[in-house]
Amino acid sequence: MSRKLYSYENFDLISINSASFLFLVGGLYVGILLGVLLSLIFRVHSHKVVKALADRGANSRDTAATLEELGIGKNRVVRSLLKTDGSLRHVVACANETDFAPKKQNALSRFWHNRILKDPLPPQTDFAVARFYLPEEKRITAELRFTPEKHPVRSFILAAAGLFVLALVTIFVLPELLLMFDNLLTQIKPQSRFY
Repeated sequence: MSRKLYSYENFDLISINSASFLFLVGGLYVGILLGVLLSLIFRVHSHKVVKALADRGANSRDTAATLEELGIGKNRVVRSLLKTDGSLRHVVACANETDFAPKKQNALSRFWHNRILKDPLPPQTDFAVARFYLPEEKRITAELRFTPEKHPVRSFILAAAGLFVLALVTIFVLPELLLMFDNLLTQIKPQSRFY
């Protein structure tokens, strides 16, 4: 089955052919789908951290616990979420950050943090000794923000199916809509008259 060729009088879409349009839509589909997958993974693991801290009662510096004590010490995703200054680290605090060795920093990062941000580079998290806690004033916010994902596989499959339908609609309907809009512009465009 051959595809219909579209030509537009009022749009300059010569550089976008059928193959590049399919590649563009496919790339967007894969990129958004990977974003959904990473979002689900981070959401599940963020909830594990918040739930473990709340169940343990680690709500102050005195009751802080290591990841091993919480039972999530070997989880690499949890370590990466707690290592970076992300959304989870805004609600989960570390009780002994001053005990960590300072991060090695190059001249560019030293200039960026000291001169531009006026904020020293935070120390590198040592997960063998790091003790985390969920401050009581941030507990409700954290529990509401990092709610449990009951069916992450089902959510991913539904997102993939919905995005696939959207990609098909984009591939087959968008060129027709552009053609209809082009025809409308052609009809309402003032005609030049020669006398």
